[in-house]
Amino acid sequence: MDRIAYLDFVAIPIYIVILYALHVRKMIHGTSNRIFRIVVITSLICSVGDLIAGMFASDAPLSGTDILLVEIASGVYHLFHGLLAVLFLLFLLSETRNWYWASQRKPHILICAPYFILPLLLIINLFTGFVFTVDANEGYRRGPGLNIFYVVAAVYMMCGVIYLFRKHKVLKKTKLFSLLMMYVCNVAAVVFQMLFPIYLVEMIMTAIAELFVVLLVLRPEDYLDYSTGMPSFKAYSAEVRKICGSKAKEKIVVMRLLNAAQLRRYLGEDKYFAFIRSIAGNIKELCLKKGLFFDMYFEQPGRIYLIIDNYNFDFEGHMSEIYQSLLNDILDIETMGARIIPRFCEINYPDDIADVDTILNVGHQFHRIVPFDQLYTHAGDIVNSQSFRLKNNMDLILNRAIKEKKFEMYYQPIYSIKDRRFISAEALIRLKDEEFGFISPALFIPAAERKGLMIPIGDFVLESVFRFISENDFSALGLSYIELNLSVAQCLQGDLSDKILALEKKYHVNPARVNLEITETTYENMGEITNINIKKLSENGFSFSLDDYGTGYSNMHRISRLPLKIIKIDKTMVDDMENSSGMSVMKNTVTMMKDIRKEIVCEGVETEAQLECLSGLGVDFIQGYFFSKPLPESSFIAFIKEHNIVQV
Repeated sequence: MDRIAYLDFVAIPIYIVILYALHVRKMIHGTSNRIFRIVVITSLICSVGDLIAGMFASDAPLSGTDILLVEIASGVYHLFHGLLAVLFLLFLLSETRNWYWASQRKPHILICAPYFILPLLLIINLFTGFVFTVDANEGYRRGPGLNIFYVVAAVYMMCGVIYLFRKHKVLKKTKLFSLLMMYVCNVAAVVFQMLFPIYLVEMIMTAIAELFVVLLVLRPEDYLDYSTGMPSFKAYSAEVRKICGSKAKEKIVVMRLLNAAQLRRYLGEDKYFAFIRSIAGNIKELCLKKGLFFDMYFEQPGRIYLIIDNYNFDFEGHMSEIYQSLLNDILDIETMGARIIPRFCEINYPDDIADVDTILNVGHQFHRIVPFDQLYTHAGDIVNSQSFRLKNNMDLILNRAIKEKKFEMYYQPIYSIKDRRFISAEALIRLKDEEFGFISPALFIPAAERKGLMIPIGDFVLESVFRFISENDFSALGLSYIELNLSVAQCLQGDLSDKILALEKKYHVNPARVNLEITETTYENMGEITNINIKKLSENGFSFSLDDYGTGYSNMHRISRLPLKIIKIDKTMVDDMENSSGMSVMKNTVTMMKDIRKEIVCEGVETEAQLECLSGLGVDFIQGYFFSKPLPESSFIAFIKEHNIVQV
């Protein structure tokens, strides 16, 4: 029977291009990539075998050499074409994090058992022609045994399709569609070739299906960190989701370089990432030596994630050996004057943690929870700690607080040395959650900034402070104004000034009663929008303070150009007055601020000695626990009435 093989001429270059693309796009790491590469190579061998068989069987009568070539090529084609079904099923298992289970002895035998029939049939075919025959006059002819090959392929196809639909929650729709295309294309090709047996279309259809996989399933541009050549945190997140979706037991080890950002700046990009690649290479070599099935990922600036399929492997027990393998790299860097501070955390799924978000959060938070000098941490030891529970549930806490208005404003009195009374206060936001209790601002404010939630929180602060001022007779209380903080996110809002002016009208508040605090971080990142907001609000009677002076990199030239009424000196500078150098810095700071006509508030004053010293230096206002901690509204009003001794 004549067969038209020119479609294999088209398929072969496609497979070569796919292999080249896998190499160029660095799709060489990870179990899925390795198995898929084997799938493509197997497909290429099938195409070559199909092409040779088709070419030499098309011109009868065949010579003895032609017959031998067709028999060998056809045998190779059928052997490897059957293997494709097995490999693609293994690829599906790897894509859904069940590769380690599949690689074990019993599952491995179970998966491969149907395929073992095919080589046996090909051996029998040498003597019986049961699968196919090749003779001089009629060329290649199919035998009844070939139907068994299709039955075996159908078994694998059914297993693959059923498995995909059972695991559809683990895969995105585009990936699910692309993986199903392998089966759709092959079924279409088989049906077509049964109807038109002279056209060899199976391998070109397989090539098209594999292109779908390359384009829509294996996407290194989305999942590769090009600085290190390793899969990125995005790829790691996707794998963790697969792990939790497939319920496969996995061991995850996170290595965190505590000072990665400083190392990167000190060493420079090239040396730093060469160092990371070397560390990753040493870990990989050790894992291969131990016979582990693993995948490795990298997150900027310095986290390496290791997903180990060998769940019972004692990673901590080999810690000394692992650390020793990294020692040369560490010493090479430390001889340059840099210090390396690695920390490790082991997460066992599902025994330690059973959900995606907690696994990801542990990788990001563990080093902040355990003692600084603790080299190795088990996730199971920290996930139930109050500190981790707070950090892990911060999204829930913040969203609940915004939605249900769980925030509350406290006010810390500010004392005027000149007037010898309390003339103002700083408005400070507090949060008490119904489940977790009091949440420190040091925890929820940075979390809100990272999550982009400072705008609604800032709106709550503005509304609350304007309402508070409108509801109280400040003149009778002896109060002049309330200070409130503006976040960086608020200052970058184009409508911030309009929002504040609207609140002024709504509550009939004199702008002189409100002092707006910005931090050094805010004005270091000031853009045109921030400048416009500050200018417009200043022109409408609102005053501004610079908060936390002494914690950043302020310079007097920039401070003198901003419309600032008050400079608030941070507690750290107040505490440093205990030594002579700190005292000199404070004296010079006060002198400079006075020279540019700024009023000075010192924060964090806790002792009478600090108060007397700052009074002597000419500081205008004092804020701190020496006088009072931050108080709820009612307690603050009571405090002011008692201490300002005014008639109300």
